[in-house]
Amino acid sequence: MTIVGDGAVGKTTLVQAMLEKSNIETKLSDEDAKIEINRTPFIEIEAWRYQDLLIQCYDLAGQREKGKHPADILDDQVFSFIDIYLFVFSLNRYESFENLNNWMKLVNLREPESNGNIGFILVGNKSDLDRNVSDDLIQSVVGSNNHFGKYIETSATKGIGIENLLNEIAKTGKSLLNSN
Repeated sequence: MTIVGDGAVGKTTLVQAMLEKSNIETKLSDEDAKIEINRTPFIEIEAWRYQDLLIQCYDLAGQREKGKHPADILDDQVFSFIDIYLFVFSLNRYESFENLNNWMKLVNLREPESNGNIGFILVGNKSDLDRNVSDDLIQSVVGSNNHFGKYIETSATKGIGIENLLNEIAKTGKSLLNSN
């Protein structure tokens, strides 16, 4: 899976919260303990086991430099192998919600029905802060006829919604594996 969204929406903190929750919920085997964490200035690759699934997560930087993003060159190397996309915005920053369309374009996602067996989960992070994005606006992009099949609210720093998100990732992952 990959996690994308604007800079400072809490993507990396969200990944760290999922890693921590996964490690508490499941005892890691010796083999799992050998999984390396890979980092570059624009991408971190993390892996963990949850509900009998080994999840590999590409955490992409949210910042663009001079209008470009490292994901511009990752299409063949990363995006063609992604099964689940987490699109993250900050509930206290409307602009991060508005920019979701730009992220969908960046990872070459247009219409949900043309993307085959791919899961899309929308994540509103920072639920513990003041909201600047209305529930009606969020619901306008969630549902079977829209881009995002599921919506989960989280607060990565407070641990709110992390288990719900992990369960949805596991449910989506198992569904995708069974459909192949």
